[in-house]
Amino acid sequence: MQLVEVFILAIHLILVGIGACLPLAVVLLNRKMLRIDNSRHCGAIWKFSRGLMKVSIQAVTLGSIFGLLLAGVLWSEDFHNRCHLVMTKMKWAGVEWLFSMLVFGGIYFQWAKSPGAHRAFWIRSVLIFLAAFNLLYHFPSLFLVITAIPADVVDALTRSAIELSRDTYYEIMFSSTMISRWLHATLAMLATSMVFVAVASIRRANQEDEGPARDSAISICRWAARNVLLILFLQFAFGIWTVVAMDPSRMENLMGANMAATGLFAISIILLFVQLQQWTGLISERVRRDHLVRAVATYLTMFMCMVAASVLS
Repeated sequence: MQLVEVFILAIHLILVGIGACLPLAVVLLNRKMLRIDNSRHCGAIWKFSRGLMKVSIQAVTLGSIFGLLLAGVLWSEDFHNRCHLVMTKMKWAGVEWLFSMLVFGGIYFQWAKSPGAHRAFWIRSVLIFLAAFNLLYHFPSLFLVITAIPADVVDALTRSAIELSRDTYYEIMFSSTMISRWLHATLAMLATSMVFVAVASIRRANQEDEGPARDSAISICRWAARNVLLILFLQFAFGIWTVVAMDPSRMENLMGANMAATGLFAISIILLFVQLQQWTGLISERVRRDHLVRAVATYLTMFMCMVAASVLS
């Protein structure tokens, strides 16, 4: 059952990461587009960015479906009771999900006529940030808190038929353990979205003849590779904090008490350093498809190992 949980959780995080974070990449690309004088380059970036918005909507939808599948796998009487303790927040989460999807969809359709000027850019950017923040903050924090509520608190509140208080919720959420895990997970989703941008841009470059569209796609691929590299460095730093702030029992499992978790954690750390070398190479050389494929395969393997280590610990 744990293998199924790892598989579904990894797919869920990848899809949600792509869906929630691609619009943030679109904001950065839009900013880059406004600084370019060449209209053909601008047009190529605009079309590519609209394509990313479409993928974002699809990825959030599929990721939500896998999230429901994951809930089905994890479902138990204890999980049921925990969910009921934050039922009001779960209802609001549904409203926030709908808001984010409406914003992403509205921007995708509204942006069909022209790239837009500076005023449109700022309006889009603010709306995208709000919608992406809804998905990146509320949902991970909600389910982190659900799993972290102490068992005695769950029993007491369930018997009393009352929900978890707002103060207790935020006390759990803003503990160092939860904040470090949320930041680490958010960075992982950001990195995943940039990996997708790199793949999508090189695919676009291979479909184009020599010219501005191809040059723009290759430039975006290098830009995405730089962002992946930067985020991986940040993940390493926040990963250390996550391990240090971890519950003692989980840390013991990672440090040798559970050999499967320890082995997977060690493999993911090794692959992280391999990743740093691979993405550095993609920045400094002519982008080669086989090198990018190798880097993406290593990233996905590292991602799966890290998710598995987290579940097993």
